[in-house]
Amino acid sequence: MSEDEFMNSVTVTPPKDLEIPGKIYFYQGYLFVNERNKGIHIIDNRDPSNPVNIGFINIPATKDLAVKGALLYADSQKDLLIFDISNLQNPELIERVEDVFNTAANIAPGFTTQQIDDSKGLVVDWKEVVREEICEGNCQSHPQWAIIQEEGVFFDTNSGVSSESGSGIGGSLARFAINGDYLYAVDYTDLITFDIATDNTDQVSQSSVGWAIETIFPYNDNLFIGSEQAMYIYHLENPANPQQLSIYWHATACDPIVVEGDYAFVTLRQSERCPQGENRLEVVNVSDLTSPYMVNFYEMKNPHGLGIDNGKLFVSEGEFGLKIMDATNPLDIKLLRHIEDIETYDVIPFNNVLMVTGDDGIIQYDYSDINELVKLSTIPVFGDHDEAI
Repeated sequence: MSEDEFMNSVTVTPPKDLEIPGKIYFYQGYLFVNERNKGIHIIDNRDPSNPVNIGFINIPATKDLAVKGALLYADSQKDLLIFDISNLQNPELIERVEDVFNTAANIAPGFTTQQIDDSKGLVVDWKEVVREEICEGNCQSHPQWAIIQEEGVFFDTNSGVSSESGSGIGGSLARFAINGDYLYAVDYTDLITFDIATDNTDQVSQSSVGWAIETIFPYNDNLFIGSEQAMYIYHLENPANPQQLSIYWHATACDPIVVEGDYAFVTLRQSERCPQGENRLEVVNVSDLTSPYMVNFYEMKNPHGLGIDNGKLFVSEGEFGLKIMDATNPLDIKLLRHIEDIETYDVIPFNNVLMVTGDDGIIQYDYSDINELVKLSTIPVFGDHDEAI
């Protein structure tokens, strides 16, 4: 896309079918669903048995979002966009904070990439292309491959709600988190802090966290940041400038995190990006935030996102379905049920309603009786399922 096209392409349209849904965010009865690199669906979910798609915001190169009060925050390639959603039928772009996210194709040393030709404009999407090559000599380098996966990253290769001040709930694969008057976002390497207390959104700090940062989870005035190599814990004593307390190292793997009480639950997944990774759920004692340590682990098949609510643990197992587990004793987690006939990537459990994203769409369950899940609805996907990973 040209720079001019990119800057002028944010529009509000009638509802669209879900094709390749990404992150989801729940706020005051409404679901905001990211259509990867395309925009955000707005769904009235006040009756989870009958969700209603009410509109779509066209946003190029978008993957993450968060909501507080009547404001929606979304990324658009290198920029942060702020929308007034006090009228959900007509969201209004009110601010664009430019050039805040790292969109350079900087990945792990040793991985081969091609430079982006800036004369062709901005990269706003990609498709996979398979190419065969004859290798002569040193054939140990990695092939070219796009590393934007279902988690979504900010960089790329060539390849009516009320005006209340509370924020909503994102899934475990989120890269945006709101705590108080601050929005925290992670790109591939950095933690970026925005002051959202006033009408003008200001970036107030930016600090390097590490390599291959993937997710962020806020809990009790702390941030738990997941990367392919570690979990980083940051304290928000000074919310404008988070400070690192500790690092919990693990095997190289893709790893979302959720926290409840004194324990963090970390899924590690082998994937194309993490070919040497493990497939397991690790339970980490974080009662002392300066000295986290693993207390147990559980073998998994291919875990993606996860969620927890009062000891009820839900783990997305990708093509292997959804696991419902009893984690009231984190040292001895019990599998209660394994739903194997769906493909799942992330979950949000809230108020006895479980929202599950996967190839079939967004499936919702009533888990008030954890031993007897009741399916409430499915918001279907009409795109090519092969593109959903």
